[in-house]
Amino acid sequence: MTIKTGGPLKVCVKSTLVAMTVLVAVSAASLAADTPTVSQRGRKFTPDTLTVTPGTSVKIANDDRVSHHVFIDQPEMKFDSGEQSVGNEVTLRFDREGHFAVRCAIHPTMHLDVTVAP
Repeated sequence: MTIKTGGPLKVCVKSTLVAMTVLVAVSAASLAADTPTVSQRGRKFTPDTLTVTPGTSVKIANDDRVSHHVFIDQPEMKFDSGEQSVGNEVTLRFDREGHFAVRCAIHPTMHLDVTVAP
């Protein structure tokens, strides 16, 4: 089978590739917008309260000059990041409804309260 290059087929392929590229870029931007990010800086979480829907993933970025250690220790949810070096991110997925206390094991004054509701 032989396919000629150029002509309408060439235009169609180019248009399709451009459309696919735009779709991928828009999808990636939508995903990024749907993932809330919490910053750790100045030995505090910013924001320090968050309300999300079930199934939401939350990024917690260490934007500080010191290490952190994010954890949740509740019957409904357990999470332990271990030591989180400067510049690193951890992602928590909140699947269940409820109130969750996110803390730093190194800095006990750091509090992030997450409410998960429909």
